[in-house]
Amino acid sequence: MNLTRLVYYSQRNPSEDLDINSLIETCKRNNPRQNLTGLLHYNGDHFIQVIEGGRVEVSALYHRIARDPRHSNIILLSCTDVRERMFPTWSMALHQGMDAQTRKVFLRYFATDMMNPEAVNVDTLLDVLQDLMMETPTKLTISV
Repeated sequence: MNLTRLVYYSQRNPSEDLDINSLIETCKRNNPRQNLTGLLHYNGDHFIQVIEGGRVEVSALYHRIARDPRHSNIILLSCTDVRERMFPTWSMALHQGMDAQTRKVFLRYFATDMMNPEAVNVDTLLDVLQDLMMETPTKLTISV
């Protein structure tokens, strides 16, 4: 089985209700059965998500997300085979908010704290997400 990593960006659809804790609980319940792992960054306006697992399972989850009315303007940033997972023990970790620490990490890599999904280098974005994990642990909710 190939190991695949998919990264996407989307905007939150403000006309749809969103309970982010319920969303993470669903991931915690469903992802382990499919051997899916990853990280979701949500700042209140947009989502950046990394999904890792088998190619078929990652693709199926992405298609469900793309149909989810809570998302709008979804952009697939990357989908590639990888040698190992970045988030091997998390069914889906959640990083929320844009506080001063988070802003500092974003500004280390980008000109502003607003990421442009059409111009982002995915490797740089993955570096940002890894730094957020390490440097802003109080903003991280981990589902195993």
